[in-house]
Amino acid sequence: YVIDLKSVLNGTEALIFADDTKLIRAILDMMDKNALQLDLQRVSLWARNNNMVLHESKFQVLSFSLQRSALLKELPFYAEVSAYVTSNGDLIYPVPDVRDLGIQLSSARESPCSRHISQMTKKVSLLSGWVFSVFRDRSPGVMLTLYKALIRPILEYCCLVWSPSSTGEIQAIENIQRCFTRRSSGMEGADYWERLHRLNLMSLQRRRQRY
Repeated sequence: YVIDLKSVLNGTEALIFADDTKLIRAILDMMDKNALQLDLQRVSLWARNNNMVLHESKFQVLSFSLQRSALLKELPFYAEVSAYVTSNGDLIYPVPDVRDLGIQLSSARESPCSRHISQMTKKVSLLSGWVFSVFRDRSPGVMLTLYKALIRPILEYCCLVWSPSSTGEIQAIENIQRCFTRRSSGMEGADYWERLHRLNLMSLQRRRQRY
Protein backbone atom coordinates (compact mmCIF):
# COMPACT_ATOMS: atom_id res chain seq x y z
CA TYR A 1 0.00 0.00 0.00
CA VAL A 2 3.01 2.31 -0.26
CA ILE A 3 3.59 2.08 -3.99
CA ASP A 4 2.18 5.58 -4.54
CA LEU A 5 4.83 7.07 -2.25
CA LYS A 6 7.15 7.60 -5.20
CA SER A 7 4.53 9.70 -6.98
CA VAL A 8 4.83 12.52 -4.42
CA LEU A 9 8.57 12.91 -4.92
CA ASN A 10 10.12 15.42 -7.28
CA GLY A 11 13.49 14.24 -8.59
CA THR A 12 14.36 12.09 -5.57
CA GLU A 13 14.60 8.34 -5.92
CA ALA A 14 12.92 6.14 -3.30
CA LEU A 15 13.93 2.57 -2.49
CA ILE A 16 11.28 0.69 -0.52
CA PHE A 17 11.54 -2.72 1.13
CA ALA A 18 8.80 -3.74 3.58
CA ASP A 19 8.67 -0.90 6.14
CA ASP A 20 12.11 0.43 5.24
CA THR A 21 12.40 3.41 2.88
CA LYS A 22 15.45 5.25 1.58
CA LEU A 23 15.49 8.59 -0.25
CA ILE A 24 18.43 9.01 -2.64
CA ARG A 25 19.50 12.15 -4.42
CA ALA A 26 22.71 13.62 -5.82
CA ILE A 27 23.52 16.84 -3.98
CA LEU A 28 25.57 19.22 -6.12
CA ASP A 29 24.51 22.51 -4.58
CA MET A 30 22.11 24.03 -2.06
CA MET A 31 19.25 23.81 -4.55
CA ASP A 32 19.59 20.04 -4.58
CA LYS A 33 19.81 19.99 -0.79
CA ASN A 34 16.64 22.08 -0.48
CA ALA A 35 14.87 19.87 -3.04
CA LEU A 36 15.64 16.79 -0.95
CA GLN A 37 14.34 18.62 2.13
CA LEU A 38 11.08 19.36 0.31
CA ASP A 39 10.74 15.71 -0.73
CA LEU A 40 11.29 14.68 2.87
CA GLN A 41 8.43 16.99 3.86
CA ARG A 42 6.28 15.52 1.08
CA VAL A 43 6.87 12.03 2.48
CA SER A 44 5.81 13.18 5.95
CA LEU A 45 2.67 14.77 4.50
CA TRP A 46 1.93 11.62 2.48
CA ALA A 47 2.20 9.55 5.68
CA ARG A 48 -0.23 11.81 7.55
CA ASN A 49 -2.71 11.72 4.67
CA ASN A 50 -2.57 7.92 4.79
CA ASN A 51 -2.97 7.77 8.58
CA MET A 52 0.57 6.46 9.00
CA VAL A 53 3.11 7.35 11.66
CA LEU A 54 6.76 7.61 10.69
CA HIS A 55 9.44 6.91 13.32
CA GLU A 56 11.26 10.15 12.67
CA SER A 57 13.60 9.52 15.59
CA LYS A 58 15.08 6.71 13.48
CA PHE A 59 15.75 8.89 10.43
CA GLN A 60 19.42 8.92 9.43
CA VAL A 61 21.49 10.68 6.77
CA LEU A 62 24.43 8.95 5.10
CA SER A 63 26.46 10.95 2.59
CA PHE A 64 28.83 9.59 -0.04
CA SER A 65 31.27 12.08 -1.52
CA LEU A 66 33.75 11.98 -4.40
CA GLN A 67 35.94 14.44 -2.51
CA ARG A 68 39.00 12.79 -1.00
CA SER A 69 39.72 15.69 1.34
CA ALA A 70 38.01 15.71 4.74
CA LEU A 71 38.63 19.44 5.25
CA LEU A 72 35.09 20.38 4.23
CA LYS A 73 33.62 18.31 7.06
CA GLU A 74 35.78 20.18 9.57
CA LEU A 75 34.31 23.58 8.67
CA PRO A 76 31.92 24.98 11.32
CA PHE A 77 29.03 25.42 8.90
CA TYR A 78 29.22 21.91 7.42
CA ALA A 79 26.77 20.37 9.88
CA GLU A 80 24.30 23.17 9.28
CA VAL A 81 24.21 22.86 5.49
CA SER A 82 24.19 19.05 5.52
CA ALA A 83 21.45 18.59 8.14
CA TYR A 84 17.79 18.01 7.34
CA VAL A 85 14.67 18.78 9.34
CA THR A 86 11.86 16.37 10.18
CA SER A 87 8.21 17.37 10.36
CA ASN A 88 8.64 17.58 14.14
CA GLY A 89 11.37 20.17 13.75
CA ASP A 90 14.19 17.83 14.77
CA LEU A 91 17.50 18.05 12.91
CA ILE A 92 18.92 14.98 11.19
CA TYR A 93 22.70 15.19 10.99
CA PRO A 94 24.90 13.00 8.76
CA VAL A 95 26.27 9.92 10.50
CA PRO A 96 29.52 8.05 9.68
CA ASP A 97 27.78 4.72 9.19
CA VAL A 98 24.36 3.08 9.26
CA ARG A 99 23.05 -0.47 9.45
CA ASP A 100 20.72 -1.15 6.54
CA LEU A 101 18.98 -4.54 6.29
CA GLY A 102 21.84 -6.23 8.12
CA ILE A 103 24.64 -4.48 6.22
CA GLN A 104 26.88 -1.90 7.89
CA LEU A 105 27.44 0.93 5.41
CA SER A 106 30.01 3.66 5.95
CA SER A 107 30.43 7.08 4.37
CA ALA A 108 34.13 6.34 3.78
CA ARG A 109 34.88 6.78 0.09
CA GLU A 110 37.57 4.10 -0.25
CA SER A 111 35.94 1.27 1.70
CA PRO A 112 32.27 1.84 2.59
CA CYS A 113 31.83 -1.77 3.76
CA SER A 114 35.10 -2.38 5.65
CA ARG A 115 33.40 -2.18 9.03
CA HIS A 116 30.76 -4.69 7.94
CA ILE A 117 33.44 -7.13 6.74
CA SER A 118 35.40 -6.74 9.98
CA GLN A 119 32.35 -7.34 12.18
CA MET A 120 31.20 -10.25 10.01
CA THR A 121 34.53 -12.09 10.11
CA LYS A 122 34.79 -11.59 13.87
CA LYS A 123 31.26 -12.94 14.37
CA VAL A 124 31.89 -15.96 12.15
CA SER A 125 35.21 -16.71 13.85
CA LEU A 126 33.44 -16.87 17.22
CA LEU A 127 30.70 -19.05 15.73
CA SER A 128 33.30 -21.39 14.21
CA GLY A 129 34.97 -21.73 17.59
CA TRP A 130 31.61 -22.65 19.11
CA VAL A 131 31.03 -25.29 16.42
CA PHE A 132 34.45 -26.85 16.99
CA SER A 133 33.88 -27.00 20.74
CA VAL A 134 30.38 -28.50 20.59
CA PHE A 135 30.67 -30.98 17.69
CA ARG A 136 33.40 -33.59 18.06
CA ASP A 137 32.81 -35.39 14.78
CA ARG A 138 35.32 -34.12 12.21
CA SER A 139 34.21 -36.30 9.30
CA PRO A 140 33.94 -34.35 6.03
CA GLY A 141 30.19 -34.98 5.75
CA VAL A 142 29.43 -33.55 9.18
CA MET A 143 31.85 -30.65 8.80
CA LEU A 144 30.43 -29.69 5.42
CA THR A 145 26.87 -29.83 6.75
CA LEU A 146 27.75 -27.56 9.67
CA TYR A 147 29.73 -25.20 7.46
CA LYS A 148 27.04 -24.84 4.81
CA ALA A 149 24.24 -24.49 7.37
CA LEU A 150 25.84 -22.18 9.93
CA ILE A 151 28.93 -20.47 8.55
CA ARG A 152 28.77 -19.87 4.82
CA PRO A 153 25.32 -18.22 4.77
CA ILE A 154 26.67 -15.44 7.02
CA LEU A 155 29.75 -14.99 4.83
CA GLU A 156 27.63 -14.64 1.70
CA TYR A 157 24.65 -12.65 2.93
CA CYS A 158 24.22 -9.69 0.54
CA CYS A 159 27.79 -10.17 -0.70
CA LEU A 160 26.90 -8.36 -3.92
CA VAL A 161 26.70 -5.21 -1.83
CA TRP A 162 29.86 -5.52 0.27
CA SER A 163 32.13 -7.74 -1.90
CA PRO A 164 35.69 -6.65 -0.99
CA SER A 165 38.36 -5.48 -3.39
CA SER A 166 41.36 -5.27 -1.07
CA THR A 167 43.61 -8.30 -0.69
CA GLY A 168 43.52 -8.11 3.11
CA GLU A 169 39.73 -8.28 3.31
CA ILE A 170 39.53 -11.05 0.70
CA GLN A 171 42.03 -13.13 2.67
CA ALA A 172 40.32 -12.42 6.00
CA ILE A 173 37.06 -13.88 4.64
CA GLU A 174 38.80 -16.77 2.89
CA ASN A 175 40.64 -17.69 6.10
CA ILE A 176 37.33 -18.73 7.66
CA GLN A 177 36.80 -21.43 5.04
CA ARG A 178 40.51 -22.26 5.05
CA CYS A 179 40.35 -22.98 8.80
CA PHE A 180 37.17 -25.03 8.54
CA THR A 181 38.48 -27.26 5.78
CA ARG A 182 41.75 -27.78 7.67
CA ARG A 183 39.86 -29.17 10.67
CA SER A 184 38.12 -31.85 8.60
CA SER A 185 39.49 -35.37 9.04
CA GLY A 186 41.52 -36.77 6.18
CA MET A 187 42.81 -33.35 5.12
CA GLU A 188 46.15 -33.61 6.90
CA GLY A 189 49.04 -32.42 4.73
CA ALA A 190 46.79 -31.09 1.94
CA ASP A 191 47.01 -27.44 0.96
CA TYR A 192 43.92 -25.24 0.76
CA TRP A 193 43.24 -25.80 -2.93
CA GLU A 194 43.61 -29.56 -2.61
CA ARG A 195 41.19 -29.55 0.32
CA LEU A 196 38.66 -27.60 -1.75
CA HIS A 197 39.00 -30.16 -4.55
CA ARG A 198 38.48 -33.11 -2.18
CA LEU A 199 35.47 -31.49 -0.52
CA ASN A 200 33.99 -30.28 -3.82
CA LEU A 201 34.05 -26.64 -2.71
CA MET A 202 34.97 -23.39 -4.43
CA SER A 203 36.83 -20.53 -2.84
CA LEU A 204 34.55 -17.87 -1.38
CA GLN A 205 36.05 -15.28 -3.70
CA ARG A 206 35.18 -17.41 -6.71
CA ARG A 207 31.61 -17.88 -5.45
CA ARG A 208 31.21 -14.12 -5.07
CA GLN A 209 32.49 -13.60 -8.61
CA ARG A 210 29.94 -16.07 -9.95
CA TYR A 211 27.09 -14.05 -8.39
